[in-house]
Amino acid sequence: MTTLVRPDAPPDGGGGEGPLPTHEPSRYAAWRSSWAVALRMARRDVRRHRGRSALIVVMVTVPTLLLSALATIAATSDVAGTELIGRTMGTGQAYLEGVSPTKVAQTADPGEGTSSGDDPSRTIPGFDPAASPRANADAVSRVVGAPVVPISNFLARTTIGDRRISVDGVALDGRRGLGEKLRLVSGRWPEGTRQALVTAYGMSRGLPDSGRLTVTVDGAEHTLDVVGVATVHGAWGGGGLVVAEPLDDSQASGGWIVMGADPVTWPDVLALNEYGFLVTSAEVLRHPPSDAELSPDVRGAFSSEAQQMSLMVALGAVMLLIITALLVGPAFAVSAARQRRTLALAASNGASTAVLRRTVLASALVLGTASALLGVVLGVGVARAVVAWTARDGLGIDGPFDIRWALLAGIALCAVASTLIAALAPARRLGRLDIVGVMRGQSVSARPSILLFVGGLVLAGVGSLAIFRGIAAGQVMYLGLSAEYLVTIGAVLLILGALFLVPVLLTLVGRLGSRMPTSLRMAARDLARHRSRSAPSVAAVLAAVAGLTFGLTGLSSDTAQNEREYLPSTLPGEVLVSAWNVPLTTEQVRGAAPGLVVSQNLVFAGDPGRYAADPITKPYRAEFVSMVPPGCEVGQTLTTVAFGETDAGTIDRCAVAGSESIGTGQVLLLPADELVRRLGLNAEDAAAVRDGAAVVTTGGSSVRVARGSYAVDPTATAPTDPALEVTADRTVPAVSIPRTKDSAGALLAGNLAFATGTSTTQGWPTRGLSWTVRTTDGSPVPDAAVEQLQQTFGDDVGVQLENGFQRDDRLVVGILLGVFAMLILVITLTSTALTLAEQQSDQATLAALGATRGTRRVMAAAQAFLLAAVGCVLGVAVGLVPGIAISRPLTSQGYDPLTGASTTQ
Repeated sequence: MTTLVRPDAPPDGGGGEGPLPTHEPSRYAAWRSSWAVALRMARRDVRRHRGRSALIVVMVTVPTLLLSALATIAATSDVAGTELIGRTMGTGQAYLEGVSPTKVAQTADPGEGTSSGDDPSRTIPGFDPAASPRANADAVSRVVGAPVVPISNFLARTTIGDRRISVDGVALDGRRGLGEKLRLVSGRWPEGTRQALVTAYGMSRGLPDSGRLTVTVDGAEHTLDVVGVATVHGAWGGGGLVVAEPLDDSQASGGWIVMGADPVTWPDVLALNEYGFLVTSAEVLRHPPSDAELSPDVRGAFSSEAQQMSLMVALGAVMLLIITALLVGPAFAVSAARQRRTLALAASNGASTAVLRRTVLASALVLGTASALLGVVLGVGVARAVVAWTARDGLGIDGPFDIRWALLAGIALCAVASTLIAALAPARRLGRLDIVGVMRGQSVSARPSILLFVGGLVLAGVGSLAIFRGIAAGQVMYLGLSAEYLVTIGAVLLILGALFLVPVLLTLVGRLGSRMPTSLRMAARDLARHRSRSAPSVAAVLAAVAGLTFGLTGLSSDTAQNEREYLPSTLPGEVLVSAWNVPLTTEQVRGAAPGLVVSQNLVFAGDPGRYAADPITKPYRAEFVSMVPPGCEVGQTLTTVAFGETDAGTIDRCAVAGSESIGTGQVLLLPADELVRRLGLNAEDAAAVRDGAAVVTTGGSSVRVARGSYAVDPTATAPTDPALEVTADRTVPAVSIPRTKDSAGALLAGNLAFATGTSTTQGWPTRGLSWTVRTTDGSPVPDAAVEQLQQTFGDDVGVQLENGFQRDDRLVVGILLGVFAMLILVITLTSTALTLAEQQSDQATLAALGATRGTRRVMAAAQAFLLAAVGCVLGVAVGLVPGIAISRPLTSQGYDPLTGASTTQ
């Protein structure tokens, strides 16, 4: 073994590397000249080996592209500071929203931090809290001392063809010249309350861009003439419809844009906070106050999110370094191996170790720089395309396209650094280059270091412990580090430790290869002998599989918990149509489901506040019906009454079934035949149900049923006397069924059921909020019929086909598997192709000994298989550690879907 040392190297064996003193211009000139020569040789080598260079460029470009695109999209989505001015207030000076009944405190941007105190806000003369912003515009204008433009938000429903849709609307007069806030795309500005504009989002929902449109707002119909198309920013739900004046002057949601020439300064904002206004001021956004000028309640309110954003950027840079270095590592390892003879010839002619290393590093610098620049440019282009694509229907990223050049430059530098790191290992090995062995065609890796293996075990163990401790700590500091940093450090240590284990494990694979078939035995020995070439490829596969295992473990655990907590909505194959806020009749449902059986589901509706379209503001009495378990009083079965007066254990034992019980609090009332069909009752139980028996999931052959009322005062600020009155309390026969998910679906998530038209349920207040739709032969309702129901009733009516628990992550899992499978395939094929190129002399020797082309192909396939297999096994082992760690907090807290009780895993 020959070790190359520069003739002018210092006695400490440093090889003459490192920073050169500035007082020796000759040495600096020589150093600069050698780098210039190395770069010229690198550019020439890149042109000569286009295939290998292209692979390296792709592996560096792809992660750089993804991170650059994500960073640009995130920057575009982050609309803050002066970017808010045009989208919030247009050409105005400020935007006011509120009014809060108490004084408020805020940061420069109310979206970043607000606080409400206990002191009541100052009274605004002439202001009516129940009126619309338009009606209160004069009162607000007098307080501000400048003209204001009111903004009102509303929800409109309309029918387009056979579809019932809902869109959010905004009442804002664009004739006031609001600039970017409301811009006319085509047509003209609307006037009065009978004309409107539509937006791109509204047209994507089906609204026409011209003609007449009939909408329903708060139960009242309005016929509008669509006179143009506009873009509006900062509106609810994308603002599908724009009118100049509110369609209903009682609307209370919205705000005011302050116009005029005088800016709204920070003292003005503080004064308006006294009235309960939250203020977004253009002047304040341009010149934000210092922390000392902010209220202590909001000081530093948004710092945690900023810290998390910085942490995410740092994590992205670290992951880019690791992933790119691992992906490119095999290419540089094989490239350096192929250049061994050339470098050995240079060394035999007097080239120093530093010169040889610069040759390899210069190639990495050339390829890394080109790839990083290409990745950043393509990433910005992809981000631009994504922003434009998502904005085509008006619901995309609502912000100006923002390119953070400093951030992108940092990403490019990380990409170049990762390329140099990938080339550093083969460059360092050139200091131990065996010139004589290379010239003879002999190249075998040195014995692996046991100390490195032990160090890898220690690092992997410490990293695993840090990951588990960090996730278990949550938001608590552990060893002086926050959980995010602890988990990040642990992940890096775990990956590094696993990488240190690879050389020894490859040696072990080579020893175990003696028991394998011929092709696998030769592949195992080749992997073990040429670890400098095979170890980077195994490490790249390890990293990819570890990331996939981590993601799929957490995702699968979360999906398993969702399946465990899933509760059927109705019987399998049936459709449940639910309408809480939209008037719907059985005839309408039947008309939308021709040829299908439609049944209305009634529930006990004794509390008018639960089903009222508008909040009730006056005291009233709510009726109830409850099953009273043995040893319980009637009041203990009502959670509304018992909370605060009865311990939780008593409530869990007594409030088990009834209209005020724990869980859904739903008492189901169905025709006797329908109830018997849904539950599959035998003749005896069917007869009992027809005679008025209760259907329960807990209890015996009879249950005690109480009915009565209690007082409700929505205006009360302290607990009031419920004045409980029991009007009926008797024992009725009962049909007990098991409490299972199937029975929950049969009872439509109710916990107590009765047949209608019996003496037990006579006079009970009922309400029909849902319908079940089924086929006559019991087969599942066709998808076409489900789609017809959904299109007919629109978004305000729930239409759900019950076909059991369905995973909603299939697409995500498929994408993850596809991306990582392609990544592993590229890594394996790249390493195999480059290895075969290096093994041309070995292949020629085998062919001379009689090995056919098929035999050589089998050997190549065996080598690729073994390389991928070793990397996959190690990757699964490494990925399971953070996967199991993250699964614990994801699934530790849950609930029992049958009882509604919280559970802890």
